Amino acid sequence: MLARLSRLGSRVALGAALSTALIGVRCTSAGPAAAAVPAAPIRPVEHLEPLAAEPGSPAPVEFRKFVLKLPRDKVIGTIQSGGACVGRAPLLWKASAGSVDEGFGPLLLEELSSAGYPIVGGDEEIFEDPHGPRPEFVVAGVIRDVRANACFATHTRRATAEASLSVEWQIYSHRTKSVERKQTTEGSSLVKEAREDAAAEAITLAFVSAARNLLADSQVQALLSGKPAAPAPPADPIAIAYRTSPSIPVRNVESVVSDSRMGVVTVLAGNALGSGFVISPDGYLLTGQHVVGQARYVKVKFVTGREVNGEVVRVDRRRDVALVKLENDIYPCLPIGESSLVQPGTEVFAIGTPLFENLGQTVTKGIVSGYGEEDGLRVLRSDVSVHRGNSGGPLIDRFGSVVGLSVSGFMLMPDGVGVGLNSFIPIEEALSTLAIRRLAGK
Repeated sequence: MLARLSRLGSRVALGAALSTALIGVRCTSAGPAAAAVPAAPIRPVEHLEPLAAEPGSPAPVEFRKFVLKLPRDKVIGTIQSGGACVGRAPLLWKASAGSVDEGFGPLLLEELSSAGYPIVGGDEEIFEDPHGPRPEFVVAGVIRDVRANACFATHTRRATAEASLSVEWQIYSHRTKSVERKQTTEGSSLVKEAREDAAAEAITLAFVSAARNLLADSQVQALLSGKPAAPAPPADPIAIAYRTSPSIPVRNVESVVSDSRMGVVTVLAGNALGSGFVISPDGYLLTGQHVVGQARYVKVKFVTGREVNGEVVRVDRRRDVALVKLENDIYPCLPIGESSLVQPGTEVFAIGTPLFENLGQTVTKGIVSGYGEEDGLRVLRSDVSVHRGNSGGPLIDRFGSVVGLSVSGFMLMPDGVGVGLNSFIPIEEALSTLAIRRLAGK
């Protein structure tokens, strides 16, 4: 009971802070002869109790941001007065639309923690601990349709109030690299005891109501508790006539690398820039999912300057790979190798478009540093230099065979300089994730 009272006290304190940071009201009513102003219709909402996190290992949750979609000076209700609470003047929203993290964010984290979910971040954490728990889920939202009425006792600044609002929630998963749930909940409140800043407190409590109604959903409980969702049906295999690596080298390394550049492209998807490589003569191409994003069509540019259109055929967000089909033609392509055959210390080359489009098909050299796991997925690591824009490009061995696909690297901030700790998707896993099989007879 004491803990519960403490949490209620913190909410009241936050409501007082919101009254100055978020909302300013004209707390003077018009004269007795002023015409009555209709009160804003407040939607009473059922107040549900959050479901506790399921036993086991609930996933750490992080708050990202809330955005308030209310223009400055929007009428959200009325200022009322007298025993009958007659509307005398409009209640105005005085803050500009934008982020309201400092007010509502701590309230959400408090509700998550009370329900048994581990949270990452918060008011008491000044610095991010790189060795601390990593969030699996990130929660953000848009707050809309705020309504409130405040009724002032005669000749005082104390009022009762009522409010309602809706929140459009999004829950993002770092593991799947996608928004796992979108949901809208509503909340309402009634402040019966006259007090100063009653309108701000009513809005605060309406938000808490909406947050609790989100956490009362059994599907949200299952998601945040780490309960696995039903697996998606497997994609139908797609047969592609890719080549496998030659068994013995037939040229020197310089010639192999130079020829390999012919099958590597710069991928342009809207404002995004990345790399990719052709794996079959008829124009199938591999790249990163975060390179193509939501685009259905992309443009690719070869080292010769030739530009070709392509259609995104298949993607996998979690593994961060995408398959693109270029226009019908005959293209230079790279043979597919086996990542398991390259040992630590093996010489490898990355080809791609780091940073800028005019740096397309840049070659860098390094060695295989080892193997590891990130977010439950196997990765090949190398000190070969890659930067933003290399994503989706190939990592090849000295025979010209693709052994990996560039996906991420550690950077020194704020300049974003690579430090030689880079991760690549093993080529076999890129193919299997996209359900690509080799066309028989090739």
